[in-house]
Amino acid sequence: MYTQAFTPEQSAFGKLDNGRDVLILYVKEFSEQVKTINQLGSSKFMYHWFSTEHKDSYVLQVTWENDLHIAIRFNQQHFGLLDQLLEPKDVILTTTPISLLMEKAQASDYNFIEFSDVLTFSNLSFTAIPNA
Repeated sequence: MYTQAFTPEQSAFGKLDNGRDVLILYVKEFSEQVKTINQLGSSKFMYHWFSTEHKDSYVLQVTWENDLHIAIRFNQQHFGLLDQLLEPKDVILTTTPISLLMEKAQASDYNFIEFSDVLTFSNLSFTAIPNA
């Protein structure tokens, strides 16, 4: 099965207002998918991950009820992020660079960042890093 997957350009860890841990991923290529999913109000999704044929990277694939999907590729430089996904985690996928969001927060003297054009996933959990 061929899946077109894109790698995160930036990532960050933080805490939500409710104290839950969050992984924030910036993937600019998903701009249109994020807008479409948000416009349609799609909330039911399934996710799974798998390793690539050469086992040199892993892919997190999310598919919504209307067959919209995204795939995030974690290459070797992203393997540190995989450990974060082995625990239940909230994930925010943003199409705005995290560095820009941080600059805006600092300029406004906020201790939080404001998002637009995001997808959020609650309690993603993976039991192990896939072998195949």
